[in-house]
Amino acid sequence: MSLRLEGKNALITGGASGIGRATAVRFAEEGANVFVADRHLAAAEETAAKVRALGRKAVAHQVDTSAEKEVAAMVDRCVAELGGVDVLVAAAGISHARYGEEGNPAMGPLAEKPLADWKKVLSVNLDGVFLTDREVARVMIKAGKGGRIINISSGAAKLPTPGVGEYSVSKAGVWMLTKVLAVELAPYGITANAIGPGFINTPMTANIQQAEGFMKQLIERVPLKKMGEPIDVANTALFLASEEGRYYTGSILHPDGGVVMQ
Repeated sequence: MSLRLEGKNALITGGASGIGRATAVRFAEEGANVFVADRHLAAAEETAAKVRALGRKAVAHQVDTSAEKEVAAMVDRCVAELGGVDVLVAAAGISHARYGEEGNPAMGPLAEKPLADWKKVLSVNLDGVFLTDREVARVMIKAGKGGRIINISSGAAKLPTPGVGEYSVSKAGVWMLTKVLAVELAPYGITANAIGPGFINTPMTANIQQAEGFMKQLIERVPLKKMGEPIDVANTALFLASEEGRYYTGSILHPDGGVVMQ
């Protein structure tokens, strides 16, 4: 039986860890070459090495997806080194303005939120996805072969998340962005879908998992009573990228253990 992504070229932002890394490896297992883009080059190289170990081409690239020129250069390099982009997974994102830094995680009610913190999250989670989608869409339209755009949103796009309201707003924006793109790109044979994960065991949720009381409350909200793993999201992305997902566009799928349905 042929592999589901045999000969396809995938560009994955946020590919250095968590959902992005799991998706890169899962795509490679199904035959895809992978362009791994992330702010952290060394970790992106580790992901690329895992892809190469599976016999696929891989390129690691450092990028700040909120910077327009860097995104354009990223897509240009992907086309130059892999020959094109068949599938995009826009997974780069942050949970709050201090994500990845020691100390204050900058959580708190919106009424007390500094504008700079708001802008930081929106610039990465929404502007970054828009810029990436736009550049890849242009390449796909020019190539004339269709394509798949998959944006990583969140269950928080539908469920307000106190303390990190800017995260909820940014992910809701990604969901609407996806729907608009689905309509605009349909004439070119390009689908656009989103994935809205629930509580997934990734570096982004590491701090939450250390707070035992809070973590227990979160798990109680999950009908399946457990966190998901990055592979659960990667498998969802694989479905949307593969032939099985060809008739999906403008949809958001929730690998979330049942949280969003409540």
